[in-house]
Amino acid sequence: MKIGIIGLGLMGGSIAKALKSQHEIHALDHNPQTIEFALSNHIIDYGYQDKIEFFNAVQIVYICLYPRALVKFIKEAKNDILPGTVLIEISGVKTSVVNALEPYIDNRFELIYTHPVAGREKIGVASSSASIFTNANYIITPLDRNTTKNLELVDSLARSMGFTSVSYLSPEKHDEIIAYTSQLTHILSLALVLSDDQSFETVKFIGDSYRDLTRIAMINAPLWSELFMENKEILLKKIKNFKKTLEKYENCLESVDETQLIELMTAAKDIRLGMEKGASR
Repeated sequence: MKIGIIGLGLMGGSIAKALKSQHEIHALDHNPQTIEFALSNHIIDYGYQDKIEFFNAVQIVYICLYPRALVKFIKEAKNDILPGTVLIEISGVKTSVVNALEPYIDNRFELIYTHPVAGREKIGVASSSASIFTNANYIITPLDRNTTKNLELVDSLARSMGFTSVSYLSPEKHDEIIAYTSQLTHILSLALVLSDDQSFETVKFIGDSYRDLTRIAMINAPLWSELFMENKEILLKKIKNFKKTLEKYENCLESVDETQLIELMTAAKDIRLGMEKGASR
């Protein structure tokens, strides 16, 4: 198939690499240097800066743009998208994007909302890698207008990229779980790094626990600030719930309640072990 990619950043480049052995890859990007890099490194087969030429060449397109840029692009390009085109967006929030785009979607083309739950701290096509999708999770948020045929196509493409779990959620349910498993974890990592009083040369004293917890603090701030803000109501609830749980540990220490402290640790350990057993099935 001729697969199109809009936005050759980390995710767009990784999708291109993951699909290139099986499909012909066409990419649209505003930066000519990005296109040149992707062509010279055999990440894509064809590159474009003109969206009309691009849409004339493909009928299946991954849109790899930040949420607000995605909305802007669809608004401006909707009349250039050929009838029958299948668009697959991959942003990390859904409800706000779906609501913003609803007035601009018609029956000429089909837009399917998805989220590859994968990534890395580096940005740009030069940092892309198909390996980030291996054994990762993929979420599809189908709407009533989406056809079974094209949902199955998106599912099949995700699995061919290396994703082993494909889940189907409503936009609202997607935003609720991602606020906990992704957005809250990034905030915790950032807060932990900023809580360092810098009385020591911290880097000389860290081990795997600090390294693992703070890896995602090396963040793409423009992207994640959008994700946080576009999902702020749910994310605020998750932050407040975490603060309540953190206070339980604080109370155990203040009251010297080692029994309760062990119970909290054991409860968390049991939940996490349960996840490991579920993942290994």
